[in-house]
This record gives sequence, C-alpha cells and structure tokens, in this order.
Amino acid sequence: MLARLHAKGFKSLNDLEIHFPRLTVLFGPNAAGKSNILEAAQMLSRIGTSRTLADAFAGPIRGYPLESFAFPQGGLPALLSKRRARLSLEADLSVGDERLRYRSDVEVQPGSGTLSIGHEYLARLTKRGKSRGSPVIEVVGDQVHIRRKGKAAHPRQEPLGQKHALVSDTRLGDEPYLSVELARNEFQGWRVYYLDPRVSMRSARPPAEVEDIGVLGEDIAPYLYRLKGENRRRFEAVRRTLRSLVPSVQHLDVDLDEKRGTLDIQVRQDGCDFSSRIISEGTLRVLALCAIAVNPWAEGLVAFEEPENGVHPRRLELIAQLLMSLAIDQGRQVIVTTHSARFCGAVLRLTRDRRADLAMLSVRRGPEGTETEPFGFANGLFQDPQLAAALSAPSEDGIFEGLLLRGLLDE
Repeated sequence: MLARLHAKGFKSLNDLEIHFPRLTVLFGPNAAGKSNILEAAQMLSRIGTSRTLADAFAGPIRGYPLESFAFPQGGLPALLSKRRARLSLEADLSVGDERLRYRSDVEVQPGSGTLSIGHEYLARLTKRGKSRGSPVIEVVGDQVHIRRKGKAAHPRQEPLGQKHALVSDTRLGDEPYLSVELARNEFQGWRVYYLDPRVSMRSARPPAEVEDIGVLGEDIAPYLYRLKGENRRRFEAVRRTLRSLVPSVQHLDVDLDEKRGTLDIQVRQDGCDFSSRIISEGTLRVLALCAIAVNPWAEGLVAFEEPENGVHPRRLELIAQLLMSLAIDQGRQVIVTTHSARFCGAVLRLTRDRRADLAMLSVRRGPEGTETEPFGFANGLFQDPQLAAALSAPSEDGIFEGLLLRGLLDE
C-alpha cells in the first residue's frame, strides 16, 4: 500500500506531498495535474521494477523522457539549455507488517537525454514513521551502500550514477535483502490504467496467459477468455456487474475465432450482438472497470482516470459502490481522478461511516505547480442547490439498495 508520496520536479509536481488511505479521489479541472499524480506513482513503480531507467521512462508515461522533468521558467528551451535536471520521487510503503521508505532521484542530461540515478534510499520505518536501524540503501559519498540483513559491517557498494535503480535489481532479494525484495514486489503489484477504448481495447488478440487487462486495456479479450475458462464465477460477476451499470447490455461473452486464432468480445445490447470493434467507448470503459474489480490474480494499488466516463449520471453511485468494494472489501488501494461532483458526492455519502479510509483532494494549478487540498462537506461541495438535491435524493429504481455490487463480488 502507498501511504505517502512526495514528488519534486516531476512534470507539474514541483513539490507535492500526498498521504493516501484505501480510497483516494482526486477532483479538479483539466490541466490541474491530476493525471501527473497518477503518473508519479506509476513512474516510481517503473523505476523500482524496470531493467533500466530508459525502460522505466518509456510508454505508457506520456511524453518524451525529458518532458517528465519540471520545466523551468522559459519552458522546454530553458530546460534544454541546462546541463542537468533532476526529479525526486519518495514513497512510504506499507507491506504487510513492514513499513518502508523509498526514494529515487533521477538525473537527466538534456543535451543527450542520458538518464542516471542521482540518489537512492531505502529504510525500514517504525510505526511513527522514524527510520528503524541503519538504512538498507543509502548514498555515502559517490557510492551507494546496500546493507544485508543482520550484517552490520561491510555493506555491498555500488557506484552512484548507474542507469538503473538498485531496488529493481532482482539479484538483491531473499533473506539477506528482504526489504529490497518487499519494496520491489510492492511496486510490481501497482496498476495505473490509461484505458484506450478507441484503438487498444478493440485490437484483435490471441489467447494468452495474462493476469490483467493491460495498462491501455489492450489485453482485455485474452484476460476475459482466461477468466471464463479458469474462474467462471468471476466471469459471471463481470457479466452481472456490466448489466447493472449499463442496463441496455443483456449478455457478454468472449469466443475464439478458430480460423484467425484471435478472440472476439461480444456484447448483446437491445437484442443485437456487437463485437468490441463497434460497441461504444463508454461500454468498453465500464467493462474494463468490471474486469479490474474481479481480478483474482492481482493485488495492490489500482489507479485510473475518470471512472464516470460513459456512465449515466443515475449509475454513478454504482460506480462508487464498485470502487468501495474494490478498496474496502477486497483490500486493494484505489486512486481515481474525476471531473464529476456527483461522483464525489456519491463517494462521500457511501463512505459516511468509513471516512478514515477515504481522502478526497481538490487538485488545482497554483503559482508553484500542482497543489492539493482536502475537501468535503465544509468547503462548498454541497452549496450548489441542484447538486445538493441530486445527492440527497433516494434511488429511483431501488437498484442501489442492498449494496448490490458487494454481493456480486464477494466469494
């Protein structure tokens, strides 16, 4: 679980620290930096798991690697004129009974695009957030020291400025480097989605042993096909949840075209069968959310943008219910961005008795970059009369009663 993220010099996050509970909703206008917060978490996980920094900075992170570094006054030309630029990402992680703090600073030479590690740090923390014992990884002079468990002297030493993070090195694991392995495994479990219903989610795919729909949703067909074959109950949960969120959907299936060797998702709407090549972008987005929610092979942080897209306003409460089930019932950590005040209102209402598990942050662009501020009942969210009426109105058709989706998703 990601307990805290501190980003400096990453895109619009000049110096931003955020604490995350089980469910976090980032609310704000376009260009405020909501997506950059998700990308900062994803970048940290990629640095901690990729073979090289060049791999970490490759897609799906938006933009060229150099564009991940905060622009100085004067924009990209001013950045290109610099000899070096640096970004820093630090996180507090809760992994089982362990608390860890990991920091990685990445430097770039704008003229050549060369990336290197400028600083790396990993320490075990007490419950109060203080360092417990000597750091597992720390910079000493121009060397990086890696301490083995139970070995007070003679830490392993590596030169500073390498092209990869030490946490990503799979040779550092097992009992001597257990904290390194715990951090790496935590990062490997994070999923940040940038669903692409225009192209990636419609592309033909063969069967494959995938454990996820893919960052862009590109593996949704083989994922559903495997789910159908190996965990029929979960596949049926996807069907039922999709029908609840999109009432025009009557049936969902995925079949193998034996002539082409590719998979075809079929959705029946209003009595007609449509393939994933022609169903609406909104339906594909909702299908992706349903698939993520029942995933039996994944655990850890899940983040995505604007889950309300493609959903009728009356169904937003079901989307909020779905996310609550994912975060509270299934124990996964959820971070979402949204433009919808109605969606925020639904989340606030549903978490009235679980406020310790919720953070709702207003995201805006300030003079020094992206800023966040907690918001709720006290700072104006419910002052609009139309919104207040919508939030206080009972369900029109009773479908929200009885915590429907929790029943669908429970074992």
